[in-house]
Amino acid sequence: MNKQGKIHYAWWIMVASSAIYAASVGIIVSCAGLLYRAVAEDFNVGVSEISLYTSLMYITITILLPFAGKILNKFDIRYILTMAGIINALAFGLMGTYHSVFPFYISGIALGIGSTFLIYGSIPLIINNWFKAKAGTSLGIAMAFMGVGGAIFAQITGVLIESIGWRSTYIVLGVIVAILILPFSIFVIRSKPEQLNMTSYGADEVAATADSSVSLKNAPETGVLKRVAIKSPAFYLVMLFTGLFGLASTVSFHVPNFVQSVGFTATMAATGITCVTIGQTGGKFLLGAINDKFGIRTALFVGIGCGMVGVAALLISDAFGIAMLYAGALLFGIGFSGSTLLPPVVIREVFGGRDYASIYTTIMSASTLGVAFGTTLFSYLYDSTGSYYIVFIIVIVIFIITISSSLFSLNWKKKLNY
Repeated sequence: MNKQGKIHYAWWIMVASSAIYAASVGIIVSCAGLLYRAVAEDFNVGVSEISLYTSLMYITITILLPFAGKILNKFDIRYILTMAGIINALAFGLMGTYHSVFPFYISGIALGIGSTFLIYGSIPLIINNWFKAKAGTSLGIAMAFMGVGGAIFAQITGVLIESIGWRSTYIVLGVIVAILILPFSIFVIRSKPEQLNMTSYGADEVAATADSSVSLKNAPETGVLKRVAIKSPAFYLVMLFTGLFGLASTVSFHVPNFVQSVGFTATMAATGITCVTIGQTGGKFLLGAINDKFGIRTALFVGIGCGMVGVAALLISDAFGIAMLYAGALLFGIGFSGSTLLPPVVIREVFGGRDYASIYTTIMSASTLGVAFGTTLFSYLYDSTGSYYIVFIIVIVIFIITISSSLFSLNWKKKLNY
């Protein structure tokens, strides 16, 4: 609430961001796997031939993200998100009309174009502009709707496939994507408070704490330009941290197969995925609140630590039973939530807000590349060894490198002199 007892507009920005994440991740990403098999059986092709569109989506995001910052700085973010929403709704909905595999690949590329801005390019930037206080908490709440949306729409998708078939399901979901994104992108989203003659949430408190004689509304953002950032080791340390975090997060795609590979039932596998989703959703709130109250270093230790302990628990769950597996899945879900929440916070902490959009979008391309690479790498390792043990050992090592690179990058901030 503001001093007049009204809800600050920044919270409406958070609500809009939550809806956009629920559609762009909760539907388009989380529900994709539920449709693969139905399409593959109808087309009489392998599931991998259909799922390839998802890899093309992430490859497209990886290619476009380094340029997204310039686009966001040049054009009104409302228009960008509206166009991205239309592209994603059409690309996903039209899959219900295809009669061969190739058009799915075209849609995958189109989804990559839209998702570049809907998932990675815009929301953290908007949240950081609108919140001077509770930025971590608000971003955590918005990102939690990736998991909330996935949990809700996964159930809806399953019912729709059984009742109206996969073709109509794609079309219905495409319409829902449009309904969730477009009203908010057109009528609610604004890039900065100044566009509505407002100040960001918490601006008055921050200004009072700083005892600044300069109006915060007119004060320039501190930080370094991208051309300076890319010359520092910190830039590549943050990129390493982000890319490896994305790579490690792809274990979530393999949890169902792992659970059954060690002798548990398909029902237990489904419960395991539910535990990951609960951890992912709750982790957004938890890590966002920890960041705001105790700082980014504590949030990194908690997030990555939970991920590491969770993978270790999964590794030994066949010997210690189903309770260990569920606990491991829950803890990994918390770590998984950090793969999208923590990098934006680290990037702003290290490089400041002056050229945040350009630096953020370039570095986050490492995350999407890690996701694309990790899914294939871990599948290959399982096929080669017949076990996920080597995969989990590698992921634990990756988590150790991830926390180390992030802490080194934060320490390097002092040398950037801003």
